[in-house]
Amino acid sequence: MLSKALVVARQSMRDDTQRVRGPMERDHLALAVKLLDFHAQQLCERFPAALKVAFHQNAPAQTRLGVMSGQGLRLEQLELMSETQVQERVDLARTMQRLQQVSEAALHELDRYVCALLRLEGVDPQRNPLRPDSYVSALQWLMADLSIPPLVRMIWLQHLASPLGVELGAAYSEWTAALRSQGVEPVGYAVVRRLETHQVADSAKQAVAGRSTSHPGRHPEHRQAALTLDRLRRLMAGELDRPERSPKEVFGSQFAREFEAGSDPSDTGFEATVPAAFEALQEMQQVDQVVQRMEQRPGLSSGTRPEMSSRAELDDSGQQAQELARMLSLEVVTLMIDNLVKDTRLLEPVREVIARLEPALLSLALVDPRFFLDRQHPARQLLQEISGHGLAFGSVHDPDFSAFLVALQRHVSPLADMSIKNALPFEQALKNLQDLWNDVTNSALVSEQMDSAMVALSFAEKRNLLADEMAAKMQAIPDMQRVPAGIVEFLCGPWAQVMAGAELNDTQDSDDPGQYKELVTVLLWSAQPALTGKNIARLTKLVPRLLSKLREGLSLIDYPSVKTSAFFDMLMKLHQQAFKPESEASVERRDRGLAPSLVSKHDPWVAPQEAKASGFMEMPDDRMPPAASEEPKPEEDLSTITGLSVGAWVELQTPTGWQRTQLSWISPQGSMYLFTSVQGKTQSMTLRMLERMRSEGTLRVVSDQPIVDGALDAVVHTAMLNSLDVRP
Repeated sequence: MLSKALVVARQSMRDDTQRVRGPMERDHLALAVKLLDFHAQQLCERFPAALKVAFHQNAPAQTRLGVMSGQGLRLEQLELMSETQVQERVDLARTMQRLQQVSEAALHELDRYVCALLRLEGVDPQRNPLRPDSYVSALQWLMADLSIPPLVRMIWLQHLASPLGVELGAAYSEWTAALRSQGVEPVGYAVVRRLETHQVADSAKQAVAGRSTSHPGRHPEHRQAALTLDRLRRLMAGELDRPERSPKEVFGSQFAREFEAGSDPSDTGFEATVPAAFEALQEMQQVDQVVQRMEQRPGLSSGTRPEMSSRAELDDSGQQAQELARMLSLEVVTLMIDNLVKDTRLLEPVREVIARLEPALLSLALVDPRFFLDRQHPARQLLQEISGHGLAFGSVHDPDFSAFLVALQRHVSPLADMSIKNALPFEQALKNLQDLWNDVTNSALVSEQMDSAMVALSFAEKRNLLADEMAAKMQAIPDMQRVPAGIVEFLCGPWAQVMAGAELNDTQDSDDPGQYKELVTVLLWSAQPALTGKNIARLTKLVPRLLSKLREGLSLIDYPSVKTSAFFDMLMKLHQQAFKPESEASVERRDRGLAPSLVSKHDPWVAPQEAKASGFMEMPDDRMPPAASEEPKPEEDLSTITGLSVGAWVELQTPTGWQRTQLSWISPQGSMYLFTSVQGKTQSMTLRMLERMRSEGTLRVVSDQPIVDGALDAVVHTAMLNSLDVRP
């Protein structure tokens, strides 16, 4: 597939070499052809292995332009990128766009069959590992590994997009036919109810109280493309503030140099620069449109903000650069507020408060153009406090929501009517809110509860890790192969917890605190009727001390009395077999082990007192023991599935409804998760319980990053779409 696409791409580059008249462009194309000839065979040989890696990683793309667009690109990452890296990112997105356009029809049908093979109930295109961005990812990795210069990579991608799309389309059609011939039943596409989409849009519009929803600048279809990815990067780097010659001046001087001096422009390569110059002129017109649009925003009348100089008055190049930075900053703030106001994870009254802040934030952007880039800036912190606390509430009827809203209306809403000349009003509003919330929520009590929960869970995790090590050592004892499965499960489960807990609590540096390790040998002997039947006197003398010591150890970890009694019943049956004939004893030794409720190999043991301190949620005991002929299924590695970080908001389904809570702590080994509600109530669970609830739909992630960060990352995606001239 790649070999065929490279042949077409090579010919396309050679054709372009004959068409362009600029020597620099001809040189670049010639170099691209030469390097392609040199690396083509190696690219084709290594492409299958690179594809295999891409298929297995199968990172879902959450936008229709795939991971190669602004998706996954964070605002702070953009600041560290060079102009070349930004341009390459744009070219990658253009390649993805072209690939999808060419192969879309065939891929649309293949998705139905691949999702059927994945046992999905409906089509989820992002679960298809064969989608085009997997091929582009593999190709990008190969080019980088071969140290292909960025400029050449961009030329290759530009010329590879169409032929690779054609080859992919043909492959998709072939694979679809093959799956159909083998009897695969395709799944269907879900029908999207248009009414629900309009309802979401209407809800967002209603949240913008006092904003002009009829203004063209409010809607994506009327959005201007002044904010591109490169301009956003330059704005963040402060490059737009530097005095520089405008594109008009650069174009004018070069025009005079090439034409008015009487030289032949065909010999200078100027013809190749004409499209770029006209593009620059068009961008200047777009900035003018942004200026006009911002001046019409509500709250930005001359009486409520500093005066903006007209472009005719900006004779100085430094002033022009500063004005461009200010205009683009206004566009970023506008997009950020739009994203926050349309975010339905926040309740409508909270979004209304944010909407009323827009005039004040736009005025601030005029005097502090890049305030939104500074995480410590009072205005950005204020937005984060409002949205972060707002995520704590899933309904206007939640406890404490009324008090929260009153605080916003008292300390935040007045900013909309202020004349903003600096950040002091935002700093004061932030301080007032923080002081109020610190008093109301009784942070000292909440902190004490969280500390108690973290101490309990940390100790439980340490004990479980040490117990696993001890269980592994006990597995090597020869007698472990001679006793029933129930005894092995007990020793490697609850009793390993007892020994680990005793060692962690030991202050005397003893080799065997409590003599619980010594009991392992005694228990193993007593659980072998073939041995105990030969020494009934020793067994009779041993049993009372054995049972007493077992009870003592299990009480250290608060092991449930019901489970303790169940184990003792099984142990006593083994002891009784010592008094029976050997033939009967051998039959009864076929023990299938303890029921799953007695010991779990999957979840860490959390003692009742530890569970009470942390609000621990136990895994339901609904796993049935495998039949004798069944092999237990390997456990799935869940260590990297969650993707949640401290600060994420989730909703848990409880008997009284959905409860919103925040992830406040993850144990050092990642096996325990602690959540805290806005009222300070703690809940904890194991990693396995967390993933089980997510798979069953009883736990859903509301926000896995600060909501303001997400709104600004969405601005990056919009800038990418502007760079591609693609409507979202």
